[in-house]
Amino acid sequence: MTDTKWTALIGIVLFTVYAASNSSAQQGTRLVQGNDELRIAYWPADQQQAEIALQAGTQAIARLKYTLDLELEQRIHIDLCHTNKEFDEQTGQRNDPWVQGRALPRQNRVVVKAIGPVRIGKLVAHEILHILLQRKLDETGAVAPRWLHEGLAKYATGDLPMEERELLGQAAADGKLLHINELEAAFTGSPQQVSLAYAQSYTLVDYLSSLEGKAGLSGFLEELGNVGEVERALVRTYQMPIGQLEEQWLRQIARVYLPQRSPHILDNWVWIAIVVLFVAAVITRLARARAIRRRMQEEERLRQLLKSDVADTNYSEEES
Repeated sequence: MTDTKWTALIGIVLFTVYAASNSSAQQGTRLVQGNDELRIAYWPADQQQAEIALQAGTQAIARLKYTLDLELEQRIHIDLCHTNKEFDEQTGQRNDPWVQGRALPRQNRVVVKAIGPVRIGKLVAHEILHILLQRKLDETGAVAPRWLHEGLAKYATGDLPMEERELLGQAAADGKLLHINELEAAFTGSPQQVSLAYAQSYTLVDYLSSLEGKAGLSGFLEELGNVGEVERALVRTYQMPIGQLEEQWLRQIARVYLPQRSPHILDNWVWIAIVVLFVAAVITRLARARAIRRRMQEEERLRQLLKSDVADTNYSEEES
């Protein structure tokens, strides 16, 4: 190899080492903060997201511990990643680029991407749910239906977005709410059915959590582990026929979410009224214009007729 090629190769190597060290220096040393239940590691640039994630995760744990009747024996560790490469390294596998978070229950860890302060809180709460639910399933031996997984994931974040509230209100108004035994299939249905299944799963979890039963969802999971059937477990836990339980749940959806459609329906009627009034005003204006035009034409006809009469009279007088 010539001296020129050796020099170029050494230059490339030195530049690569410098770039890597410079990038590391800019990113800084990973920081750690936490409390008795969570520990989060992050890069200095993600300080704000780490604080939001810690707060959202702590609130989710408090809510889920009560709902699932669980106690944390050790802290959950959260790794907030800055790049796709780091995310793959922390999860120990190659992930599709669109994957934003993974729960690793056996390691008691959650790995998430720093996706921004608006969405990071819900992402962390969602992944923490999978850690705690898996722990409860291990205790009870239950196999949870999908609506329970997805409903609890939304329940952990605290509330439904407005578009899903509107979807529930519209489904209630149209009489298209799903029954419990229809939820599982709806997750593989049309886009609207899938969205409705997710939203109703949240409302079902919220409703069951409000019932006294045997420790709420915890009792349900224990019964599900014993009998292996969702409807039997619901009946045994909440001590009411499945039809009655389902009717009360669907009524609650209608009561809570149907009124939220009223402003939009009212807006539609307002716009319809405005359009009707506008059309009526245009029609009235055109009618008045036609009436004025006819009157002017009639006046002109009479004027011409009067002139003709006067002319005839003058002519007669001259002949005389």
